[in-house]
Amino acid sequence: MIRVINSDWYTMGPRVQRFEDHLRTYLDMPYAAAVNSGTSALDVALKIIGIRAGDEVIVPALTYIATANAVLYNQATPVFVDVDESLNLDPERLEEKITERTKAVIVVDFGGNPASYDRICRIARSHGFALVVDGAQSLGAMYHGAQCCTQGRINTTSFHMAKLISTVEGGMVFTRTKADYVKACQIRNQGETEKYVHETLGHNYRMTDIAAAMGDSQFRRFASILRKRRRYARYYQESLKNIEFPYEAPGTKNSYFLFPILVEHRDALKRHLVNHQIETRVTYPLPINRQPLYHLYSQEIFPDAERASKQILSLPIAGGLTEEQQQYVIKKVNSFTQK
Repeated sequence: MIRVINSDWYTMGPRVQRFEDHLRTYLDMPYAAAVNSGTSALDVALKIIGIRAGDEVIVPALTYIATANAVLYNQATPVFVDVDESLNLDPERLEEKITERTKAVIVVDFGGNPASYDRICRIARSHGFALVVDGAQSLGAMYHGAQCCTQGRINTTSFHMAKLISTVEGGMVFTRTKADYVKACQIRNQGETEKYVHETLGHNYRMTDIAAAMGDSQFRRFASILRKRRRYARYYQESLKNIEFPYEAPGTKNSYFLFPILVEHRDALKRHLVNHQIETRVTYPLPINRQPLYHLYSQEIFPDAERASKQILSLPIAGGLTEEQQQYVIKKVNSFTQK
């Protein structure tokens, strides 16, 4: 970052390109376009596909609200589907929501836990709509030997401050075709096709070289970050008592952006942990369609998303967690659940 500041180029330039090259090589994807947030990446993805007013885009009922917000940015209608035992979009319920207006489905790997891509991809192909992967939480996760953030026509990730690789705010779009990549580059840069020539309506979604330098430096230790997260998760799974964990399918590797547990009396457990100086997060307290913003779009009850939203609690798993701190968390959780 200091080298960038001492150079003559701060905004989108050679450091952004190098960061893009490292990420696309890591994922074995032909093209990558860096943007200024994961939410911007989702907006770019839907604009590449050509989502517009009157279209429907299917999204999971339980995820971060940005997934659905990107649909509204494009004047389309979000259609919600309940989650399964992995807390990801349930492919068994997906087909019930498909109509002649369905143009895309956005799949999220909840907390870094890969979704059921074989079945979801098969459904998308058979009905002729696009698959968008919201990989904001799953960079580094694996699905049957393939990296997550690669299964869709358009794939996105996030480099928000909380993510495993951070540019404070940032994101990236991954595509397999040059045509989709060119569209992504135009949209992120005011629709520009050559200097000061603008063919389409775009945005200022550019990443800066300063941000890219931060992300690229962290990418060099990404393998170590993943190993540490998986070690923390395994220790939790082996040590916590009377706790339900989201299902992880055989053949998948979770990146553990989050470590969610499902527990009765969740709010009481959260208070218990706060009283012992342990911070946790409820991810997420409401299915998206029960957010005030989305009440007009769906009053449907999604039983599995409702249950998860009442029981879910994400425990500390960030990279700075020490062995002693994790043992303390486990001790305090077990002292509550064993009563």
